[in-house]
Amino acid sequence: MKKKLLIIGGSGLLAINWACLVRDDFKVVLGLHNRIISIDDVETERVSIDSIKSLQSDFNRINPEIVVNTAAITSVEDCEKNFKKAKSVNTVSASNIAIVCEELNIKLVHISSDHIFSGKDQFSSESTTPVPLNNYAITKYQAEVEVQNKNPTSLIIRTNFFGWGTDYRHSFSDFILSNLRNNNKVNLYSDIFYSPIIIDELVLCINKLLKNNHYGIFHIVGSERLSKYDFGLKVANCFGLNSSLIKSIVYKEQLKSVLRPKDMSLSNLKLLETLGRVVPNLNMQLTTLKKQEKYRELCIKK
Repeated sequence: MKKKLLIIGGSGLLAINWACLVRDDFKVVLGLHNRIISIDDVETERVSIDSIKSLQSDFNRINPEIVVNTAAITSVEDCEKNFKKAKSVNTVSASNIAIVCEELNIKLVHISSDHIFSGKDQFSSESTTPVPLNNYAITKYQAEVEVQNKNPTSLIIRTNFFGWGTDYRHSFSDFILSNLRNNNKVNLYSDIFYSPIIIDELVLCINKLLKNNHYGIFHIVGSERLSKYDFGLKVANCFGLNSSLIKSIVYKEQLKSVLRPKDMSLSNLKLLETLGRVVPNLNMQLTTLKKQEKYRELCIKK
């Protein structure tokens, strides 16, 4: 019998891709807040993450065996403008979910971020001390602490993913492709580094960790560290688009109101050693992205 998987933050880019990827293997329920969506072979339920009491009621009604928490305010600027709201959604709600999952013996996967470090080191590992620079990073790191304390057997995943978005929520790769196809210039930072991974591979790795009952913090990212500019060039080359439209720019902190880490690359060595496998290189991942385009819009009903 299929296990029931509840994905909270169900209208987000990650949740929708996740549901489409695993709906043949799991009984998937998307936990929604405001937006209504419809996906073949995927259930939807209203889920309130504002209080422990409401979560207890919702989880008892849905009865999931696995909960994935993807709900978050991810806009760095919005978090900086409203710390109270960011704290409520990113930290307090994550803590509530962890408490109820522990109480009801539900396996929890909490999605964190690569944004929580100082940006002074390359390939930060799970043992590297977080140094959050802004409100988004602070609330995401505080969520990790809360989840670990309230639910010691949870999986906490630090990542930075890409994949096909929706008409209301575009991914970074969508942004690049859309502009290049419209013959627009794209300015990308050549001094901001990260280690992106396609959602398909992210979900595959999490499923393998779940299957073997792993817990704790894991970095699930690609093995390559590259700049946002270099990522854009790779996207253009894979899709046969004009890479000369991509312009290299340098991040100037003095012109920005929010501090950001300049190097968000993470080490995935713990993951690779745990699973005994290799993450496909970025060119292979982008080839997968290209193959997906012809059927990506079939997932969500209009």
